[in-house]
Amino acid sequence: DPMKRATVVTELPASTSRDMDKFVVRLPDGLRAEVEAEAKRDERSMNSLIVVALREYLHGQRRKHALLDALTAAAGDR
Repeated sequence: DPMKRATVVTELPASTSRDMDKFVVRLPDGLRAEVEAEAKRDERSMNSLIVVALREYLHGQRRKHALLDALTAAAGDR
């Protein structure tokens, strides 16, 4: 499907649920339905979709900070 967006991580590592950390998250009204619908479209579990979304966000934050650091350093070299 060309409408699917690229992801940083497409699959979760194989492990049992007993090996994984668990964390309860309170979702705002309507967000669970959005996550459920997107997971269904992507043919993955809601958990997998949330983990991938968190990884993408964290990866983007690291890239943003690295870029800002590089720009700050370059501006300081002037």
